[in-house]
Amino acid sequence: MTVLQALGVVFFGLFLGQANAAEGDAARAAIQKVAPLQQISAFRKSALPGYYEGVIAGQVAYASADGRYLLRGTVEDVEQGVSLSEASMASRRREKLATLDSSMRLSFAPAQPKYRLTVFTDVDCPFCRRLHSRIDEYNALGIAIDYVFFPLSIHPGADLKSVAIWCSADRRQAYTAALRGQSPGSLHCPNPLAQMRQAGSDIGVVQTPTAIAGDGSVIDATVLMSPQRLVAELKKISEKADPSALAASAAGR
Repeated sequence: MTVLQALGVVFFGLFLGQANAAEGDAARAAIQKVAPLQQISAFRKSALPGYYEGVIAGQVAYASADGRYLLRGTVEDVEQGVSLSEASMASRRREKLATLDSSMRLSFAPAQPKYRLTVFTDVDCPFCRRLHSRIDEYNALGIAIDYVFFPLSIHPGADLKSVAIWCSADRRQAYTAALRGQSPGSLHCPNPLAQMRQAGSDIGVVQTPTAIAGDGSVIDATVLMSPQRLVAELKKISEKADPSALAASAAGR
């Protein structure tokens, strides 16, 4: 190969790279319009031909390569029987929850748990209180529940209560007492509340309790509130294929 030929190959490669980048940039700009002040994550080519996908404001959005068309909502692969949107969000949930290690959760678990569930909670949420009132039943069925604080704006002061619980000498006891209506006091200390709330916002949590299984799927609220129905659902989830298969489906592999 001559020097001129080699240079031609290099320039052609650079041209293609710039063209692909420009194409991706148009789709990214279209998705950014969904929530101009928020950051796009998990941006990539979609299994939907000619489209890119990105997670923004806790949802998956799709944009055509030229940025002209924008899709929001559920996109399904009918042939494979897979929701591309849910597969992408499940992957995103697993990714974000992995940033919250055990030291950033409040765990109620049996000695040898069979299943583990992450639950975003608000100490002033009536359904969170109802859920926790049966924590012994969940644990007896082998279900470990890891609480992540997600105080809602409709409950003024829930954030301060969450901090006080976190700063208590016995967090589990303080949490249980708070959900029974007792004041946790006004303790302050370094805490991961901001990271907890950000993780929840990034994956679209808007209400409590929101429960997420190990594969990244969201448990239906009616199932969550019944220990027997929940253990049956978690058993089904555990028997499914490796969650990486969902990610592969979302990427069209």
